[in-house]
Amino acid sequence: MNINRLTLIQSASAVLLTLFSISSDAQALAEVTSEVCVYGDCSEGRGRLELTTPWGKGEYYGNFRDGEFHGNGRLTVPISFTERTVYVGNWDMGVRSGRGTYWNGRGKLYIGQWRDDKRNGHGSYFFGLREWRENEHSEFWLKENIENYTGNFVDDFYHGQGSYRWPGGQKYVGGFFANEKHGPGTYYYVTGTARQQVWEYGDFLR
Repeated sequence: MNINRLTLIQSASAVLLTLFSISSDAQALAEVTSEVCVYGDCSEGRGRLELTTPWGKGEYYGNFRDGEFHGNGRLTVPISFTERTVYVGNWDMGVRSGRGTYWNGRGKLYIGQWRDDKRNGHGSYFFGLREWRENEHSEFWLKENIENYTGNFVDDFYHGQGSYRWPGGQKYVGGFFANEKHGPGTYYYVTGTARQQVWEYGDFLR
């Protein structure tokens, strides 16, 4: 096995491990049994890398540099016989960086900015989706109809200014600190009535 091929396999495995670490349904790295470049240039260029797992076939299709996922690409990995994770977006030498969409295969969808393989910057995190089909709904539609947090993220935490919409349609807009409401904000009832609130690290003050 040449050095580039070995680097490619190690890179794919490392990315898979990091991707799964975000999901509570992480798959063991050992379950990826083989990786084969089936189209194009999977070292320096654009190609398709096929991944074999006990649950079936997955693949990465996109750009490569030095055997790493780099530039725009799409990674799909089965986590059961009927479910699969999907990441579509930008990569920087094997890690998610820039804008991308991640479906965890089990009801959660993130659309937004990434840095160092974590949600960093502005994005929207949606919960309770029965299924997800690419391009079926716009990001705006999802924000208005699906339970979600939309706002700033720091290392996967809600952190900074953002809004949280509940399934019933009520919404909170204000500050967050490490996933907790923090500082002044406004709670909007389904009727549209607004109530000013103040929170301190998740504790309601007034």
